[in-house]
Formats: sequence, C-alpha cells, structure tokens
Amino acid sequence: MSMRESSGAGARKGPVRPDTVVDAALALVNHGGLESLTMRRLSDALATQPPALYRLFSDKGALVDAMADAVLASALGPLPQADWQTRISVLAGRLRAAMLGQRDGARIVGGSYTSRQPTLTLADSLLAAMEEAGFTGEAAVYAVTTVFSYVLGEVLEQQGRTEVDLEEVTAKFSGADYPHLAGSPLSAMLDFDARFAFGLRAITAGLREELAREG
Repeated sequence: MSMRESSGAGARKGPVRPDTVVDAALALVNHGGLESLTMRRLSDALATQPPALYRLFSDKGALVDAMADAVLASALGPLPQADWQTRISVLAGRLRAAMLGQRDGARIVGGSYTSRQPTLTLADSLLAAMEEAGFTGEAAVYAVTTVFSYVLGEVLEQQGRTEVDLEEVTAKFSGADYPHLAGSPLSAMLDFDARFAFGLRAITAGLREELAREG
C-alpha cells in the first residue's frame, strides 16, 4: 500500500476552519437530507479525519447549532422604517425564506438555542418590534415565540410534504360522511405562500387584540 493510499487520497493540507465545516455539512444535507449527516461522512467530504472536526465541535449537536446559525444569518439585514406589524411580517418572511433555502432548514433550526450573533440578532429584532408595539416582559417574549413557532411549523410542514394527489385523497371520502371536507377547496392546503400570509395576518391581528385587551 502506498503512502497516499494509507493516509487517504486527497488528504487536506492544513487544518479545517469552523465555517468550512458548516458549509460542507449544509451541502451534505442539501444532497441527502439531515439523516445523511454524520461526522464520518463529513470528514470524508473534507478530506480529513473525525478528530479534526471534534476539535471544532464537541459533538454533532454543536455542529447542528452552528448550521442553524448559518441558516438564520441569511434572514438578517436592515429593516424598513415602518410600523411593528410590517417589521414583524418582514422578519417572519425572511426567516421562512432562510429555512426554505436549505433542505431540512426547519429541522436544523428547530430546537436550536445558540448564543451566536445571527440567532441573537434575529431574536433581538423580533423582541424590539414587540416592545415597540407595547408588549413588555413575559408578554413580549411570548409574542416573539408565537411568531417564531408559527414560521417554524409552516416551513416544517412544507419541507416535509411529499407530492399529494388531491383527487386520490378526495376519492377516499364521501360528501355524506365528510360534508365540510367535500365542499372545501382542498387545493388551498398546498398553496403554502397564501396560507403562510393568511396565518401571519391572523397572528398579527391577534397580537393587536391582545394589546388592546391588556391596555
């Protein structure tokens, strides 16, 4: 066996960087889904060895946290000089687009509580808009988590959705047994842009009502 074969073909020269590892991990997920991501596959993609990765990330969970921050980073940017409802809508739309831009983006972001700049900046911007609206203390935090959880759930649903044959689905139930389903435009369920916009309007309307009730 030659020295090249024993040390691994295409071995990397020099140490890997955290951002390089995160980019490679996201690329692996884009190719094969989150289940395909292992430290072994990642080290092979980077032409290095797993110990080199564990020097940067203590475990896979720490790596996924860093991946979540990278996903959320694309949602950052200057906000329009507008009322709080508009700013919340812009932030929610950017958050949705950021997660949709990465395969399994919602699964990567969901449950990740990191203290890195992208996550903290996004949370701070959402909180600032809620405080400007008039929410304070726990109410402001709950308002933020309500919006965030809605966006996360909608993206999770959209990214997890496989192709649906609505004609096949509707053929399985009768109007007599399920009159409301039979009379509904079920195709609207798959119009993710429209349903997201509807839900976000409903949430902001509910937040305005909650402010009025507390006031």
